[in-house]
Amino acid sequence: MGRKNSTLWNFFFLNVGFIISIINGVLIVPLYLHYINSSLYGAWLATGNILTWITMVDPGVSGVLLQKMSFAIGKNDSEEVGLLVTSGMVISIILFILAIILGLILSYLIVNIAKIDRLFDKDIVSAFRISIWGTGFYLISHTFAGIILAFQKTKLVGLVNNIVNVLGIILTITMLINGWGIFSLSYAILLRGVSIFLCTFIISTILLNKNNIKYRYNLNYIISFSKIFSYTFGSRIFETISSNIDLIIVSRYIGTDAVTILDLSRRPIKIITGLANNVTISMLPALANLFGSSEIEKLRTITVKIWIVILWISGFIISGFILFGQSITTNWVGKEFWIGNLNNFIMCFSFLLLSIGYNLSNVTYSMGDIKNNSLISIVRNIFYLIFLLFLTQWIGITGVLLAFLIPLGILLAYYPQKTFKITNLTSDDLKKIIIQSLVTGGIMIFCMFLSIKLSIVLSWTTLIIFSIGYGLLYLAIIYSTSNLFRESLFEIRQTILNKI
Repeated sequence: MGRKNSTLWNFFFLNVGFIISIINGVLIVPLYLHYINSSLYGAWLATGNILTWITMVDPGVSGVLLQKMSFAIGKNDSEEVGLLVTSGMVISIILFILAIILGLILSYLIVNIAKIDRLFDKDIVSAFRISIWGTGFYLISHTFAGIILAFQKTKLVGLVNNIVNVLGIILTITMLINGWGIFSLSYAILLRGVSIFLCTFIISTILLNKNNIKYRYNLNYIISFSKIFSYTFGSRIFETISSNIDLIIVSRYIGTDAVTILDLSRRPIKIITGLANNVTISMLPALANLFGSSEIEKLRTITVKIWIVILWISGFIISGFILFGQSITTNWVGKEFWIGNLNNFIMCFSFLLLSIGYNLSNVTYSMGDIKNNSLISIVRNIFYLIFLLFLTQWIGITGVLLAFLIPLGILLAYYPQKTFKITNLTSDDLKKIIIQSLVTGGIMIFCMFLSIKLSIVLSWTTLIIFSIGYGLLYLAIIYSTSNLFRESLFEIRQTILNKI
């Protein structure tokens, strides 16, 4: 499959996955709260953070393997591909064993770590141990998925992930209705992990055989390959801890009810901003392959488009949550879970900056800037953990959100200038990016003003109508301020007419 088709299929399935995640993480949450006690659910969320800690044993094998393999395939170096595949598999098997051992050790500690009520401890520990195996298999499946993606077979990975996730949702709902409670969530994790592992393992094996890639075991090469992880491992440790410790700290210092409020308030925006992140995630295999083929001018053009499209999509999503966040939360789970206007503004601004920094980091990572990406991640997360510990105790949930926001400045201080340097962007490219940044910022500020002045909770019907109006107005503003947007619409129109 060519780079363009690979990217399009990857983007398509990532967005199908986004719809599935909306169903799983948003739409059926009221079902969770109906069949599971809210305090028990809060305890599960906190221990779910601990469950993710076992992924710390993975130093980022799949990401490095994908980048290196795509680059090697771009150069038609089949010997290098064979060495990479064998090294990745050996390292992943070792990590799988370590993950299971770490998970079982943590299962004896989770009650005290998250300060779980003794009424729930037995169920939580049992469900946690079931989930360990699902998480372990899901972890090792990333390596085999990386092999498939490196061959630009993004359609296969997308089909497997989305089919298995749908089956997981069906299992969860069925078990909830039949009284399995919190175990319905843990068995769904087990199903997803085992199923995705088996499918990706079989598909990657077939692809390697079809492309005549020979497994090449070389201990010195494995050691050399592992040295890359001295940076990515530190990055993964801090990333995993920082991404999965806030709910535990909230549970300890504020209470499990506050855990539920914080998690439910930010879950919709966290999931939906994935739409912007899907732009570069879908291009990871193609970007590394393109860089390996040394097509520099094409790389520059694509990078500018990526940057501006990220601004458009993330600006649209974030401004929408500024306007309608209270109505969404109130209609979805109830007004008692609304986090407040100030906290919502902090949260929205944080996710905008994170989206820009994250996507630019994907661009630089695809082009081999693995070491610096890892160091930036480590520094940012160290600052986050320090701020989180102190600000949570001083100002509660607002402190949690500020602790997340402040260190994002590190991303913006590094990735924009690094992206310019690697892809040779011009002054005209910079001008286009600045204009669209100002437009996006202006829309956000105006939406903040409206949300303060018009603090009204809309019904679902009214919310849909206003959202459509907001979407049309946003598109009109972008259309009137961007030549690139108008040119892109013309290209899409011509493509459709040519196919007709």
